[in-house]
Amino acid sequence: MKKWLSVISCIFIISIIYYQMNYKTIEEAIEESNIPMDEIFYTTEMKGNTIIIYGDDNILSAGLIEKNFFGYRWYGGAGSEEFNRNDSILTKSITNLLPRRSSSLDDYVTIAMGVINDDEIEKLLVQYKNEESTDATILDTKRGRIWFSFSQTPINYDPDVTRIYKDGTKISGWY
Repeated sequence: MKKWLSVISCIFIISIIYYQMNYKTIEEAIEESNIPMDEIFYTTEMKGNTIIIYGDDNILSAGLIEKNFFGYRWYGGAGSEEFNRNDSILTKSITNLLPRRSSSLDDYVTIAMGVINDDEIEKLLVQYKNEESTDATILDTKRGRIWFSFSQTPINYDPDVTRIYKDGTKISGWY
C-alpha cells in the first residue's frame, strides 16, 4: 500500500510541475516564452500544432506552439527575414519546426516565408520537390507585405517560385 501511495504521489507531483509549464491560452504561452515579438501577423493550425507568423522590430519569424491535455506550450521558432531590405524584391527563409512529441520526419512543420518588396507582385506560386505548386499566402502588414507557404515534407533546399505580377506577367525565380 505504501508503494502505491508513493507512486501516486510522484505522479501527482510530476503532473503539477508539467501543468505549471503549460498555459491556458496561446497568448500566455507566448508571453511566458520570453520570445521577443511585438506583433502576430497570422495564426493557423498545421499537423496538430498552432503555427504563428510574427514580427519583432524588423524581423519576420515563425513559431510552433504545442497543445496538450494541460494547455499550450511554446516549443520553438525561427526567423531571419528583415523587412525593408531593398536589395531584394523577394526574400525567403525556410525552417523545419519539429514538435517535441514527434515520432517521425512526417511530423515536421515546414514553412517557407519572406517579405515582398515589389508592390507589383500580386501572387506567388511555390513548388516544393515532389509536390504540386501551391499559392503562397500573402498578407499586408503595417511593416510591409509578407508571404508564407507550407511544405508537406521537410526540406533543405530552396523551393521553386513563380512571381505573378498585376499585369499578368509570370517570372520564375527568386530574383
